[in-house]
Formats: sequence, C-alpha cells, structure tokens
Amino acid sequence: MKTGIKRKKKLDKFTLKEYGINAVLMAIIFLFGLYFSWELSNFAGMLYLLLWVASYFVIHATTCRNCVYHGKQCPVPLEGGCSHLTFERGNNFGLIAGVGGLLAFFLRLCIPYVAIIKAGSMMYFVLYSGIVILFFYVLLYHTGCPNCINTKCPMNPDFNAPSQS
Repeated sequence: MKTGIKRKKKLDKFTLKEYGINAVLMAIIFLFGLYFSWELSNFAGMLYLLLWVASYFVIHATTCRNCVYHGKQCPVPLEGGCSHLTFERGNNFGLIAGVGGLLAFFLRLCIPYVAIIKAGSMMYFVLYSGIVILFFYVLLYHTGCPNCINTKCPMNPDFNAPSQS
C-alpha cells in the first residue's frame, strides 16, 4: 500500500525542527479540547484529562512499544520518546499497533467533540476539526512519515505489504 508520501530523509531520531510543529499543534488540540470539555461540565473536564493520560498508556502499549522509535525521539509529543518509561520494547508492529493509535486519538478527541456537538457550534466544530486535520496532515506529509525509518508501518513511504500466497 503506497500512500503517495514522498521520502524526504530517514531519521533515526527526530530533532526539535520536526518535533516542534507537532508539539505546538498537539498542544493546541489539547488546550482547545480541555476548554470545550470544561464548558460541557467540570466532570467532563476531569474525564477529558483522565482520558488524555489513559491515551498515552494505550498508544505506548500497542503502538510505541513495537515501533523502532521506542525510547527515542519520535515526531509525536510524549509518545515514542517516553514509551520506554511505561512499557518494555516489543517486536510486533502490525494491525494492533494501528488500532492502538486510533483508539488513543479517539480517547483524546471524543469528549471535545461531544461538547462541541452539544453546544451546537458549527464554528467550533470546523475550527477543532481543522486543527486536528492540520496536525495529521503535517505529521503524515511533512514531519513524520516522510522522515520515518519504521518500514513496518503502512504509513511509511517505504512500506511493502507482506505478499499473500
């Protein structure tokens, strides 16, 4: 499966240049999400914080521990570079890794979207969705995937799907 992403370079460890823009966008996603959640209720705000923390355990257990960036700086804030603090290295980067990544982002985004939908604000929906889309666009097409050495990941430009006989 080719993603259409062009290879830029292969980075064993991401630098502040690649990491910085992702950190800023992730911080904006987090802060807006926190704001929207608190607007819904104090309970929703606390649950949002709890789910955000839980999302790191999910992504560390399923995705990061099996990635070549386990214990190294990766382009996503507090993920690969911190995963060695929670889980030992694994060696099975497959479907579960992808599902774990999706589940982690569901945990991070579900309450803000519930709050936005409940508030009925199309402007907030578009703004928040735009920031989330921008984060993934930058990660997939500029900072992360085009520079990644994890060839077991289907998003990597050098990924070769296992042939089925």
